[in-house]
Amino acid sequence: RRWRVRDAARADRGAMRASSSASSSAAADAAADAASRARRGGGGGDATHGWDDGSRLAVAPGLDVTTVGFRAMARSLTSHARLWTEMAHHDAVERYKSNTMMRFEGGRVTAQLGGSDPSGLARATAVLVDDYGYDEVNLNCGCPSDRVCGKADDDKTFGAALMLDGGARAAECARRMAEACDVGKQVTVKHRLGVRFDKTMTKIEDTDSYDYVVDFVESVREAAGVEHFIVHARSAVLGGLNPCANRRVPPLRYDEVYALCDEFPKCGFTLNGGVTSLEQARELLDRNDGALRGVMMGRAFYKHSCLLADIDRIIFDDDGGGAPRPTRADVVKKFGEFCDGALAAMPPMDHKERKKHCRRYFKVIDGLTFGTRTGGKIFRRAGDEMFDTYFGPDDDEPFSKRLWDCTQAVVDAETWNEELKNINPDGENTYKTSAKRRGSHRDSDSDSDDGVDGITDAVRSTTL
Repeated sequence: RRWRVRDAARADRGAMRASSSASSSAAADAAADAASRARRGGGGGDATHGWDDGSRLAVAPGLDVTTVGFRAMARSLTSHARLWTEMAHHDAVERYKSNTMMRFEGGRVTAQLGGSDPSGLARATAVLVDDYGYDEVNLNCGCPSDRVCGKADDDKTFGAALMLDGGARAAECARRMAEACDVGKQVTVKHRLGVRFDKTMTKIEDTDSYDYVVDFVESVREAAGVEHFIVHARSAVLGGLNPCANRRVPPLRYDEVYALCDEFPKCGFTLNGGVTSLEQARELLDRNDGALRGVMMGRAFYKHSCLLADIDRIIFDDDGGGAPRPTRADVVKKFGEFCDGALAAMPPMDHKERKKHCRRYFKVIDGLTFGTRTGGKIFRRAGDEMFDTYFGPDDDEPFSKRLWDCTQAVVDAETWNEELKNINPDGENTYKTSAKRRGSHRDSDSDSDDGVDGITDAVRSTTL
């Protein structure tokens, strides 16, 4: 039904254009297409709308993943991509209790808010824009977790539940947020292609259709003037599926995202969901004459952080002017310096609290060894041994030195100093077998004398 309605609407628009003269119609269509492409970011963005080309590739928000430390590490690998904070509830932000927000961490960072109280969201937006300096604030209307959608009090539910009333509450929330922004600041909305309650995906539900999401976008756009929508190209199943299953069970519907681009030529749409490589992201951006405003990726970067180093070259056509590409050693050195500065800025703490913060920082660079001979398990094991040995009450060595010694010992020199370019999304040398089976299923290209056990022994003897 939704496709018939969409096609009928297109036919009506085509008939209206045909009623005017052919020459003026062609000129008007060409001008509209050119303006639409400029607004969507093809060729570098449109300053009149406050958009820059950072939105062409966005790193998706992830709870306990896109922390302040992760964003610092990611920015050392890509200068163009738009980074996102973790979602923070407006109550925590307006009381300055959110651990994921950082004052003036630079441009091209989106702060994501959760909540359904328009007044609270407005106050939090003012804090993020005026006190923290974020250039974009996003309203989460797509999270399907029971923790946010399944609250007993309907007035306190948010996430994908904000789509259930056709967008009326989301529109009011976005309107109040937009009013709290200065000129040139942006409010965006991240949502799904509908909401449903049938996890078998067999029943027809009015809230899960193309018509429904068109009405949602129209409501938000008219009420708040929102011009940028980030669309997870699936429906959200409320109740019965956890967030992980909500990323697998509902099918991807990319065509509907492109249909929204046609339906709202003055708006920009970023596609999210199922994108696993930068080559796929570039293909989606080039599809339909560059209809999309951008593409958002998340778990590919969480798992394999080195992929971030290829964003500027593949997506933004920036090869760095021939400058040397960063290495894993460069990333660890810069990240260690960031950690030392962050720890020094914190209130006085005992050694246990310091160790807790350092463990969180160590987790950030876990993905640097994905697909290497070292692998994530060995790297994490080395970190555990480092924390068991050091960070006591009498240890006054900077975290950057401990981190450097640990990583340098566990990662072989070739991998450590290799320029990060043309990274394989699947990794080059990842072990896929368990320790018990490794003897009979060892990678044929690896040296049995310097394999997993050899690296672990090196960590124990050299680092710790």
